[in-house]
Amino acid sequence: MPTYKFNIQLPDALLDDKVVAAMLAAGLSAPEVNVPNDYEELLAAEPFQSEVLAIQRLLTLPRLSTGLIVVWGHGIAKRVVASPAIYPMLAVLLLIQNAQHEVVDAQGHKSPLDVSKVRHSLAKYQLKADLFADTQILVCADSRGQGRPTDLYDPKTGNLRSRDDFETMVVDILARQIANDVERANSFSFSMALGVIVAELFENTDIHGKLELTGAPVKPDGIRGLVIKRIKVLVPQQKIGKDKPPLVYAPCLELSVFDSGVGYYPSYSKRPLTKETDLKEEWKVLHNCLERHYYPDLADSRAGHRAMGLYEVLRALDTLNGKIEIRTGRLFAYRSFMKGALPTQMEAADSPDRPGRPKPKLVDVEKQYLAIPSANEVLTGSSVRVIVPLD
Repeated sequence: MPTYKFNIQLPDALLDDKVVAAMLAAGLSAPEVNVPNDYEELLAAEPFQSEVLAIQRLLTLPRLSTGLIVVWGHGIAKRVVASPAIYPMLAVLLLIQNAQHEVVDAQGHKSPLDVSKVRHSLAKYQLKADLFADTQILVCADSRGQGRPTDLYDPKTGNLRSRDDFETMVVDILARQIANDVERANSFSFSMALGVIVAELFENTDIHGKLELTGAPVKPDGIRGLVIKRIKVLVPQQKIGKDKPPLVYAPCLELSVFDSGVGYYPSYSKRPLTKETDLKEEWKVLHNCLERHYYPDLADSRAGHRAMGLYEVLRALDTLNGKIEIRTGRLFAYRSFMKGALPTQMEAADSPDRPGRPKPKLVDVEKQYLAIPSANEVLTGSSVRVIVPLD
C-alpha cells in the first residue's frame, strides 16, 4: 500500500468527522499534527463540537500510522506546558507514545519539546473546584503506569474508589465549581445525579476500556480520561414572544469520558469488530449495554453482576433535562431530555416498572429522531459526552 504525507491542523481537523476516513483512504503514513498558536481561539469558535470525540479520533490516528510528528507553535506550547490539564485534547496528544514533538519559533526555527515534565504533571493532577479555566481533564495513562489519579482511585489499594466515595468526591467538586453562578447547584438531587453520571461512566472505562480482547492491557497508548467543561449550547427559547429568537445560548456543564479500549461491541461479544459485522447486531449490542437483555436473543458473555451502567445515566439525565452522545465502533448515538427535545421513547405513565421513565433506547445522530443506525468510520475505543443545563 502506498504511503502519503498527511497534515492535520488542530483543532479543526479532528472536529471534522471525515478526518479518519480520509486517512484510511490515503493509506498509512506518519502524519504531521500542527498545533497553532491560536488553537484556543479556534476551539472556542466551534461551541457545538465535541472535544471528547476529537480526542477519540486523535487516539485512532496512531493505530492507522507509523507514528506522529507534532509541530507546536511557540506560544501554545508554552501555555500547555504550564497548565496541560486545561487543554484536554492536547494533554492526550502529549501522552501518545510514538510521537515526536517539535516547537517552531517566530523565525521558523524548530527545536525539540521535552514532554517528560508535562506527563508527570498530568499524572499528579487533581480536580480543582476554583479552576480559573472552564475546562479540566483527569487522564489515566495506563500503558505508562500512570493510570490511577488519586481523585478516582484509592492510593492505598490502587482500586477504583468506592461508589459512595466516588460520588461524594464528584458531587463536592462539581457542586462547588458551579455554586457561585447557579442556584441549582444547591439542590441535593442535582448534585447526586451528577455524581451518578460521572461514577457510572468512569467505572465503565475501568471495567471495559483497559484491556484488549486477549485480556492483555491496551498497548501502546492505553489512555482513558474524564473531561469537565463549562460550555454554552443553543437551546429552544422558553419565553414566548414575537421578538424572542427561536434559539438562545444556555450555560451547560459537559461531563465526558473516553478510552482507547476495544469498544462496546468487542467488550460485550468478545469478538472483534470487522467489516463483516452486521451493523444491526452492533446496534443491538449498544442497547444491551444500556439494559441487560434488552435484546434477549443476543448472546451475553459478560459477568452476571453488572451491565455497563448506562441506564442509570439515562435516568439521571431525565431528571436533569440533559443529553448524552455515545461514539463507539461505527456507531454514533444520542438521547436528549433537554427542553424542546421531542419526548420520544418514554415509558407509559401506567408502566408497572418505570412509569414515565425513559426506555433504554438511543437514536442515531445522523438520522436525528430515528433508532436506525448509520455506519461511521471505525474509531478506537469509546467516548461518551453528557451535557447538563445549568439554568
